Amino acid sequence: MKIYNKDLKRARRWLAAGRSLKVIHFLEPKVPLFLEDVQYYVLLGRACMESKLLTDADTYLNRGLQTDPENIDVYLTLAVNHLKRKDPPAAVRTWLEIIDDFSGRKEVRFARRGLNALKKISDQQQQDRFLEKFDSRKFLPRIGSKWPGRILLILLVVLIGLTGFYFKDAVSGFLITSEHRPGAERLIPDSGRVLTNSGGDVLYPMNDSELTKTLRKALRYYQSYEDNKARYELNKIKYSNAAEDIRQKSIGLLEALGEPSIEDIETSYSYADVASAPWLYENCWVLWKGMTANVIFEGDFISFDYLVGFEEGKVLEGKVPVKLPFPAVMEPLPLELLARIEPRNGSFILIGKTLHFLR
Repeated sequence: MKIYNKDLKRARRWLAAGRSLKVIHFLEPKVPLFLEDVQYYVLLGRACMESKLLTDADTYLNRGLQTDPENIDVYLTLAVNHLKRKDPPAAVRTWLEIIDDFSGRKEVRFARRGLNALKKISDQQQQDRFLEKFDSRKFLPRIGSKWPGRILLILLVVLIGLTGFYFKDAVSGFLITSEHRPGAERLIPDSGRVLTNSGGDVLYPMNDSELTKTLRKALRYYQSYEDNKARYELNKIKYSNAAEDIRQKSIGLLEALGEPSIEDIETSYSYADVASAPWLYENCWVLWKGMTANVIFEGDFISFDYLVGFEEGKVLEGKVPVKLPFPAVMEPLPLELLARIEPRNGSFILIGKTLHFLR
């Protein structure tokens, strides 16, 4: 989807970075300026969908369809919004329309992918689970601009000097990425320089080659929007003996990372992993099943002990304090908890974002 308007380009960058609420706040007041612009409705509709404002998403996407009935991005986003609203028949109808009406377009593969995913579902319980957990990105074109060729060439030249022995792996890792996400370039140090400091008491000491590999991983995950994995690698640098400018740039990049939802978290670390080195997982996200205990309501806040892995009452992986910064109805049921890790005094607590009770 080519975009020429500066405001829409800005909104697309934010949406690609996972800042869907910011896109909504930015675009909604501009409705009179884009009444007949289908790209506006696609971006705003998708932002609403990713923010779980599904009715609003449906409104904007249908308005986009009225504006341009031949726009395949509107159809694809509508189909996924139908899934989000737990209406697979409507999603199937929309995907079939796409296959019939846009048979020559490469984007049709997303519709076929969606239909194939639903065909694999054998019962109602499996369907319910799929509708709760599916990754919408698998069924939608990726948002973002293509790598500018000149910038890619410059980055590859810098990487030659930076990685040396690891050059081959680094280049292949970058070439996998077809989208450019702003911000990563500031983490690439000048070639030929020393990357680490000797001596000093740090939590995660590394030599230059280990730091190079960690930088490469962090950049690859950042460019592919695997922000949870990127945060883990950047935390290694934050608490390492890396040169101070590299550490500070890593900390700056940490602030650019987005938050996952329960549907699209790309990785979830185990309780044992986090308990072994909580500082490495600072502000990383986990999606753990378990049971609650010792629930305390404090105004608009809720705290409880979370019995990780105890959802079936058989195996207890560990107990961790949880704080919910919002009111919620707590039920004596097993649940899935999406939460952010916050290290505390050699251990850690969880700051909850989403609860999903397993009825």
